[in-house]
Amino acid sequence: MSEDERPRRFGRRRADFDALEVAGESLGALRAELTLLREENARLKTAPHQAPDIAALLGRARTLPGALMDDAGLGDEITRVLVEGLVVRESLLEICQEIERAMVSFEARLKALDSTVNLHGGRTRA
Repeated sequence: MSEDERPRRFGRRRADFDALEVAGESLGALRAELTLLREENARLKTAPHQAPDIAALLGRARTLPGALMDDAGLGDEITRVLVEGLVVRESLLEICQEIERAMVSFEARLKALDSTVNLHGGRTRA
């Protein structure tokens, strides 16, 4: 009978320590995986509340597997959709800037009218 197989009265066998060590490693691995899952869950929950990010979009498009890019021109389709999205974004930004300029111009005209009315003896605002 070897030392590992011989029953001990108050001690543990080497096999018991090995089992505890393996269980501790798997418990550590489970804790690490749980932590990663919690972080991923938190990231996914906050994703809808984040501002649009072109860099992230381009990064995701670049990380597509090469196999997808070769299948029947799918890479061309992805590129086309991405470019169209960027063109729409730039167009919307230009439109917003134009609206902002129009609002500033309109505000200046209203202030000019208000001051003209005040100069000609009209009612003043309180």
